[in-house]
Order: sequence, then structure tokens, then C-alpha cells
Amino acid sequence: MIEISPIYNEKTMRMNWKLIVACLPIMAAAYAAAPDGATKLELPVEKNLFNVYSMEFSPDGKRVCLAATVSTEMGASKGRVLLIDRAHNALLWQADFAAPDSFAAVFPVQCAVSGDRVYVLANVDTDSSPPNSKTHTYVYSFDGQGRKVAYQRLPLKPRAYGYAMDSTADGVKVAGYIRDEDADSEYYSVYTLALSPELKVQGEPVIRKSGAYAQSVRARIVGDSLYATGMFYPAKTSKKDLIDDFAASRLRLNGGYAWSTHSGLGARFADVFGGVAADGTIYTLAVGEGSTSVLAVAPGGKSAPLVKYASHYCDTGAIAAWGKGVIAVRESCGSKAKDRSKANALVIIDPVAGKESVLDWVREEPQFAATHGSAWAVLAKDKSRRLYFYSAAGGQ
Repeated sequence: MIEISPIYNEKTMRMNWKLIVACLPIMAAAYAAAPDGATKLELPVEKNLFNVYSMEFSPDGKRVCLAATVSTEMGASKGRVLLIDRAHNALLWQADFAAPDSFAAVFPVQCAVSGDRVYVLANVDTDSSPPNSKTHTYVYSFDGQGRKVAYQRLPLKPRAYGYAMDSTADGVKVAGYIRDEDADSEYYSVYTLALSPELKVQGEPVIRKSGAYAQSVRARIVGDSLYATGMFYPAKTSKKDLIDDFAASRLRLNGGYAWSTHSGLGARFADVFGGVAADGTIYTLAVGEGSTSVLAVAPGGKSAPLVKYASHYCDTGAIAAWGKGVIAVRESCGSKAKDRSKANALVIIDPVAGKESVLDWVREEPQFAATHGSAWAVLAKDKSRRLYFYSAAGGQ
């Protein structure tokens, strides 16, 4: 039913990539029939070096944007944004973008479609050497032909990281966190701010010095609120502390506080994966020995009972709510399997009954999933590493 927000994890950022700028012309892509009436589109991207961070539907569901990075075998990297027309099953355009202001590396967090604009939220490293590097948050704007028309660095201290954004005719709302440090401690705070459609900063950022989600973060702006889940770091943390507080929160963009829940899943499970749906519902999958536990927190902050079921899947690559269930791209435990085409599976999970079933919507190995109402979109790769975009208007 609802697309789940992208992942951002500060600990996994790579800091040694030199970026270049390129803009690709509008390209036609191969089309093939897909199972059960869905459309299938081959995307003309690099086979092994293209990594998707975000896939988002437009508000009317007719277009889908992708935000990704493209690496080279020499270690360099650049950002890339694509816009797909679902109605005509066509790639409208794709464009490359480098880290701005002579900085070292760009990491897309989210893309968003608003009218004839596509926006990209990205975290940018200033240097390829970790001891010297700091991180800034940028928003890029692309027009209907894929031309980069503007970008804005958010007026925040270094070591600022973007969580999520929301775009409307009035502009762009952005939320994220700031990390400061001294010799012994780290300090965490959450920020929100607004930009005009032209990416001009509107007013002063709202900064809450009360802790922040800083690892395994999923977040989404819904209306006037930020919904977030992940490992929560207190406002002041000793560098010697081990953080295992997997939590969920709703914060008002204007600075007000709504609710927080602390599930304790971070201390009880080896791997926890969360997601935020478009209505603010927060889903969490926690992996145990031969099992998965699913937890749902409603937009009002009420947690459903934790439901445990048998499962042979470990890692989770994407979650999207659909119908009464949750779609997920999951990786089999021990999937160092020789047949990599069977490592990932597209599954649907009933969070009430604790039932997980495999979906056969795509022929290749699923990589990413998103939903919008009853519509869905899935990225999949074949054994030759070609990337395909599947999409359907409704349920299967």
C-alpha cells in the first residue's frame, strides 16, 4: 500500500571515492512481458556498479524515481537519478551528479517527484580520508528533461546527515541529525528545515538537542511530522558506550514532540530492520535463530504485539506495506549460495498472523521494492546482472 523510506547508516559510508559529472541523454530501454500482467523494463545501467538507495512513486503514482550511485572499478563514484514513466513503461531520463563544491563523495538518501521537478536528498563527504572528512547535507533539483537546475547545502554544522524529505508545490521539507564530538563524548541532535521550490532556505533550522537516530535509520516525513526508527543515541554519549536501543518516534517538524517507543529489539536480536510507511506506520523485522519477529507501531504510537514466526531468511533489503501485509526483499540465511539468483526472495508478511509467503511477481532476483496504493514496483537482476524494473497497477 505504501512505500517505505530509504535506509541511511553513517557507519557504512565509503569515503574514498572521487566523483565526476555526466548527464546521459534520454534513452529507450528494452521491454519484455512480465508475469501476471505486470510490465517489465530493462534499465540501461552498469551491471555490477549500480547501487539503488531510494525508489519513490510520484504522488499520482504515474512516475517512479530512482536515486543511486555508480562506481567504477578504480573506486570512483557518482550519484545518479532516473525517472520512469509507468503509464508508458519507459525511461524518461537519467542524469549523473557529482559531489558539489569540490567535495569527495555523494551518497543519495531519497528522491522525490513533485510536478515537473525531481529532488534528491544526499549526504556529501568533504574528504576521501576519514580522519579529515566531514559530512554535509545537500538537496538537488532536476527539471523535466533531467537537467540539474539547482542544489543547496543545508546551513548546518559539519557532520550533518539527512534522514528524509517531503516535496510539495510549496517547496521541500528536510529532516536529519547532527553529530558533534569532543575527546570523550559524542552529542546528537535532530534538525528540520524548509526550502523553497528553488531550494532557497526558508527561515532558521529547528534543532532538538535531545538525541537522534544515528544507525540503521529509516525515516519519513508525513504531513507535519517526522516518523523515524533505528538505533537511538542519547543527546550525550560516551565514546565507550555500546548503543543497542532500537526505538521509534514521531516528532513535529516545528519542534514539538509526539511520542517514542523503545522496543528493546536491538539488545535481543542480532539483526533488526525497520521501515516507515506513508501513513506513518512503523514496521520492524527482527531476525532470531530460524525465526523472524515482526512489530508494527501505529501512527498514534500504539505498538501491536510482537509476532514471531519460523523463517529461513536473515537480511532484509527493503520493506513496503501492501494491502494488509508487508512486502519485503529478504536474503536467505547462508546465501553465500553458489546460485546467487536464489539468494534474495520477494515475500509478503502478515504482521498479525505471523505468516510469510514467497511472491512470484518477478523472474529474476529481487533487489528493491516500493508500493503506492495497490500499485507496486520491484527492481530485479538476472544472472548476467542486468537490471529490470517491474511494475503493476494493482494486486496480483
